[in-house]
Order: sequence, then structure tokens, then C-alpha cells
Amino acid sequence: MIKVKEWSRRNIYYILAFAIPFVVAVTAFICQGMWPFGDRGVSIIDSYHQYVPFFSELQYKWHHGDSLLYSWNGGLGMNFWSVIAYYLASPLNLLLLIFPKSMVMECFALIYFIKIGLCGLTFAFFIRRRFGRYDLSTTVFGCCYALSSFVIGYGWNIMWLDCIVLFPLVMLGIYLLVKEGKGWLYGASLALCIFTNYYISIMMCIFSCLYLVVEMICEQGTGLREKIRRMFGFAGYSLLAGGFGAVMLMPTLSTLMGSQSAKSTFPTALKFYYDIFELFCQQFTMVEPTSLTGGFNLYCGVSMLIFVPMFVFNRKTKLWDRVVKVLLTAFLLVCLNTNYLTYIWHGFHFPNGLPGRYSFIFIFMILIMGYEGYKNRKYCPKWVPGIAAICWMGILGYCWWTKRVNLELYTWIINLVVLLIYGGLVTWIYVDRKKRKGLQIALMAVILVESLSYGIYGLCMNGTVNRKDYYSDQKEVMEMKALAEENEGENFYRMELEERRGRDDVTWHNIPGMSLFSSTVNAGVDNLMKRVGFYAVTNKYSYEGATPETDALLNIKYLISKKEEETIRTFEWCYGTETRNMYVNPYALGLGFMMSENILQWDYEKTNPFEVINQLVFSAADMEEKPFRYFGLPDPVAEGCELTTDTWADWSYSSAESTDGKITYTYTPEKEQDLYIYFKAPHCKQIKVIRGESTDSYADEDGHIIHIGNLSAGERVTLTFVLDSAYDRGTIKLIGAEHASDVFEKFYAAMADEQWITNEVTSTRVTGTIQVKEDGMLFTSIPYENGWTVKGDGEEVPKKKIADAFIGISLTAGEHDIEMTYMPEGLGLGLILTCISGVLFIILWFKENVHREK
Repeated sequence: MIKVKEWSRRNIYYILAFAIPFVVAVTAFICQGMWPFGDRGVSIIDSYHQYVPFFSELQYKWHHGDSLLYSWNGGLGMNFWSVIAYYLASPLNLLLLIFPKSMVMECFALIYFIKIGLCGLTFAFFIRRRFGRYDLSTTVFGCCYALSSFVIGYGWNIMWLDCIVLFPLVMLGIYLLVKEGKGWLYGASLALCIFTNYYISIMMCIFSCLYLVVEMICEQGTGLREKIRRMFGFAGYSLLAGGFGAVMLMPTLSTLMGSQSAKSTFPTALKFYYDIFELFCQQFTMVEPTSLTGGFNLYCGVSMLIFVPMFVFNRKTKLWDRVVKVLLTAFLLVCLNTNYLTYIWHGFHFPNGLPGRYSFIFIFMILIMGYEGYKNRKYCPKWVPGIAAICWMGILGYCWWTKRVNLELYTWIINLVVLLIYGGLVTWIYVDRKKRKGLQIALMAVILVESLSYGIYGLCMNGTVNRKDYYSDQKEVMEMKALAEENEGENFYRMELEERRGRDDVTWHNIPGMSLFSSTVNAGVDNLMKRVGFYAVTNKYSYEGATPETDALLNIKYLISKKEEETIRTFEWCYGTETRNMYVNPYALGLGFMMSENILQWDYEKTNPFEVINQLVFSAADMEEKPFRYFGLPDPVAEGCELTTDTWADWSYSSAESTDGKITYTYTPEKEQDLYIYFKAPHCKQIKVIRGESTDSYADEDGHIIHIGNLSAGERVTLTFVLDSAYDRGTIKLIGAEHASDVFEKFYAAMADEQWITNEVTSTRVTGTIQVKEDGMLFTSIPYENGWTVKGDGEEVPKKKIADAFIGISLTAGEHDIEMTYMPEGLGLGLILTCISGVLFIILWFKENVHREK
């Protein structure tokens, strides 16, 4: 007990640096009704759609002893190792092992809070080792880092936070390497960064090279030869860190080359995002943090606006030290605001939302300059704090008066008051020597209160989600999954949800399905899903836009829906609970079946999904009949806008800004028909489909196919597009199509005649037999990836790429045993490099410690 007290006393400022941000985060969410204090959850935006479902799948695999390399539970099958490399490699995720499935969101929240606390701890450690100071200011500046607008705004991306936690250690490691020739901390901490999240590590590696130059310039006590030797040490440890992360990097690189990220191109024209005053104001307190779109997250404390000028003018710090750090920080700000440079920093890719993903580096530079300014304040002219406060109040007043920056009134007032307090307090410290110690404590207290207030404010502005809804269907879906598994035995099937809550619902429920939202999504599958009429955009596609043909092709055997009807398309009701119903599809074609070789010439790049499906039937079955007869709809009626007809299926509209308008189409069939429509309507808030007394609404601008249903002759259907008043112009694509069920059944019969009968399907192995009547192509609804190896009758055979999306295998007439095994490309070599690098790190650690002891 005495040892614990002694340890706590020695490490009190570290403990507080962790505990205060942790408690602030917990308090902010308790105030918003976080469970068990309410029914709210912390998983906002992409963490709602992606990260929590991926947590669920990782937990499921651990609990069931399943392979981490591949998963069928999303995307028709996905490289799960690449998902781990981007989203799930944090050691803290091991906490999932002790949480039940019913508390995955709560485990996510706990890990989130721990990482925020660890940010404060590591920065406090940096302060102590870098500046040799361990007092209340160590805790306070640690809190400023942990509760900066980057951590508060983007913290829900918890897979990034491991790197934010480790970043101060990487920078401390560079300092120790340059100062003392000890590079182990740099190499080890960078290795952990690359291992846990390669994406943020890209930005850290770029900055590490720049920071090394700064430390080399600032280090005056080391000769040129020794500096060169330490630069080689930096290069060696950097390569070793990359080698340690190879088990994650090499397999993921192969996956990324097949994702949408690989299609990014360098910008052709120079662009600046904001003017300088907008950037200045992002560093004030009580400015709402950017959680998805908006300005850059640059805030880390208004006091830094006083302390940084004190750093610039203090006499103790060498001139070169001041100059290079200010220039580097200014360069970072220019990079954030310039499209050329931000493209490079983001790994030669423009991010989809969340701008300035490396602004934590700018915040770090501001904090270390601010701390040095505070630490060496007695060497700074007395007039600097007051003048700095006056200048910033002038900028504040100018921005408010000219309305160059749009902020809330309370933001202007609070920042004016805070600047007055800081300017007065710091100046008072210079003047009143008797009360200096008390004033310094008061100054730290004010900084801490400001930081904590911003943390609570920012997290509350980010908001929460409805936890009850997230778990509402969990038990029923699991019950239906168990029933499907009992029905199918060893047969492989896919299951989907008719109504979508999140983008990765099937992954959340651990059921094999097609929907997927991930940065590592297969670009070929994403493109094809869009072409055949599903909702698909950038790096996600969902089961919205299904037709009998695509259900059969993708082996969607079961459907779960809130609706209770006899049939949904070709699905037949088979089981129901109080709020959910399960349907079975007798037309699902299994994981593989024979097609004509002509499928390799399938013309799938058309923008009319009904024609793409028609071409599928023609190419796969050599059929001339078409399942869809598509047509244009009658000219619409426009309200609040002007409409122009471009083609038989396309219209353009323009309207005055801030005007609520709508465009209405009315369709009345002359005969009974099974009607489908396809829409695409950028800049429309929603489309309403009114049929009789029922109304369905859709809000996906990128569009998809909608099944209207069987219409009687003369039955009216009304389609209303509600325009988004934020835009003054836009376009609408709208195509109607009559579905011929007899043609579909003929197509199904042709495909079902020769199916691949699987006898084993695991995460990394599929085996089965097929009886082929004549030479052709075995189509599998398995996404094409180099990691798959195919053997026919015991001999390896080449894979064919069908529609740039799926694996096909050329087969001759006769019976064939087919075996497919999966191993992520590059995993073996990556694992070897990681092990070698790990051993070298251990050897180097012993070497540094033996040298230290001597």
C-alpha cells in the first residue's frame, strides 16, 4: 500500500494528464444520456455505419475461433485482414474479448475514452522528457493536446487515435536520436503507429523527415560527422519500423490497388480552401469542431496565442530554433490550405470529408512552441503578452465587424473575455513577483478550465446516436440466422435486410450478405453493383435496388424485412416474429454455376441498369429475350423551378436559391405490369413514391432501382422529387421498366441446370463438385482478388475476371472437383519481415540499455 501511494505521488501529474481528459469525455456523454444513464450511444457518423459493425465481426471471429483473413459477412466476401489493418489493429480492441455482443457499442465507447486519456498521458511524458519539466503545467498541456479540436472533432475515428497517442513518443524519439544518438524509442513508437494504422502513419512519416531536419538544425552540440551518422540511424530505424508493419502493409497494399483509392489523380489546378482570417479563427475556443465537413481542426487553447509570441521573442531559445519551428508550423498551415500539398499529405489521395486529417501535427507544433514560450517566460520582454492579446483581439474584432468569418455571438464574446484574462494574467505575473507562484497556478487553472470546457462543448456538439435502435433487431436477426443455418446445413447462402439502418448491417449481425461500406472496398464490385442498379457510391454499396436477376446471381437466399407479405419479388414468406419476417428465395443460384463463355464480353458499363441486366441474360445464357422492357416516363410537372428535357430519360432543372421546389411524374399503365423504376437525382432531398394510400420515401442522391410492384391497368403511380434548396440547379435521370417473369424463369432454369455443389465453405476454403454438360465458364459470386487460388481436379487453374468483379473458371465438359483457398497476397512475406524486425528491435533495445548501464 505504501509503494502504491509513493508511486501515485511520484506520477501524480501523469495520472491527472490521463484521468482529466478521460473524465471529461465520459462526463460529456453522460450529459447527453449515454447508456446506462440514457439510451444514447457515442458511435456517430462512420463509427455508426462501419466501425462498430467491424468491431462486431472481429469479436465474432475471436469468439468462434474463425480466421481473421477473410469474411463472408459483407461485400459478398471481403479481405478482412485489410479491414483489420485500417480499422481494427489497436491492442485495446482485445477488450472485445470480455464484452458480450450486446455491449459492443459500449466497448467501443470505453476504448474511445481510454485513447483520449492516453493522448494526455503521452504528451505529458513528452513535455517532461523534452523540456525537463514536471509540474502542474505538464498535466495542463497534456490536457490541451488530448482535448484539442482534432481529438474532439475526429476522435470517433478511434482507429486513428492510436497514432495520435503515439505521435508525441515518435517526436520525442527523434529528439533523443539527434541529441543522444538513441533511436530505439523513435523506431519502436513509429513501428507501432504503422502496425495499428498505416493511414495516419503516412502523414507522420512525412512530418518525421521534416522534424528531423528541425532538430538537426537546433542541435548545436553535435559535430557534422555525428549528425550524419544519426541521420543514417534515422533512416535505418524508419526502415525497421516499416518492416515491423509489413504484415499489415503488404497485404493491404494489394487490396488498396483494387479499391477506389487507386483511381485518385493529382489535381490539375492550384486551389486554396480558406482565407487567412478563417484559419486564424479556427484556433479560438468554442468554435464548433469539424466532425465531417467544415474548417480545419486547429484549436488547442487560446493561451497558445499568447505563449507562441512569447516563444518567438524569448531570448533564451536560440534564433535558429525559433526560426525553423515557426517556418515549419507556417508551412504546415499552408499545406493544410493548399490542394496540391494536402493531396500529397493524405497519401496521394483526396479524403472524402474530414478535411485536414493531419492538423494534429500543426496542433503539436503550436503546443511545443507555446510550452517553451511559457517555460522561458522570464526571458521574454514584458510587453509581448499584452501586445499579443491586443493583436488577437483586433483580429477577432475585425472578423466580427467585417463578417469575414461566421461564428456564433457567444463565441466572439467568450474569446474576447478569455484573451483579456490571459493577457492580464501573464502580464501580472511579470509585474507582481510576490504573488507570482499563485498567479502561475491561477493561469494553469484558467487554461485547464478552458480546455475542459471546450472538450465538453465539442463532444456535445458532435452529438450521439440512438443506442436502442441499434440493438433493436439483434435477437430476432440472430434467431432467423440460426433457422437459416439449420435449413441449409453445409450449403452456402447469403442473407440480406430489406430495410437498412446502417451501411454495414449484415456485418453488424454477422450474416453473409452483399452490403459493405469500407475504405478497402473492392472497386470492381462497387462499380458493377452500381451498374446493375444497386445503391453504390465511392467506397460503399448496399442492398437497395435488387431485382430477381441480381438476387439469383448473388445467391441472396434469405431476406429479413419488417413487412409481412406473401411475397417480396421472388422471395416467399417462411417465418415471422413480432417485428421481423424472414423470406426465402427459391431462385437463389448458389455460390457458383455454369454460364456461356460469352459472359467475358458482358457489356456492363452502360448507365441504364435495366439494359445491363438484359445484357447479362444475353451474355450468360445466350438468350435473345429480355427480362426488362424499359421506357421513358411522361413529362413531369415542375413547381418552384424551370425544367428542361435533355433526353428521353434525363431532365435538368434550375431554381432560385433557397426556394423549395418539387418535380412530379405521374405514370398510369395501359395494361397490367410488374413495374420497376431507376432514378438518379443529385441535389434532391428525397423521392416520394405514392401508390394508392401508401407512400415510400428514398433519399439516396446516387440512385438505385425501386420495385413499384404489380400494377393493374389504369392504376396511378406518382413520383415526386423534392429539391434541395441549397442548390439552384440539378439533374434527374428516371427510367421505367416492365419486368417479364417468364423470361427470368427461363434464365434461371438455364443457370440452375449446372450448379457448383459445395461441401465445405470456411472463411479461407471452398470445395465442391460440378457436373458440366458442355464447355463453358463457372461463374462464382466471389469478388475477384489475387489472394484466391483455384484448383480444378487437384491442379491449379487460372482465374478469369468477370465484369472486373467476380472470379470465373473455364471448365470443360465432365465432372470436376473445385477447390478455392484464400491467403491475402503478401501476407507470408509481410509476416517474415515483421518477425525479423521485431527481433532486431529487441536486440537494439538490449544494446541501448547495456550502453546506458556502462
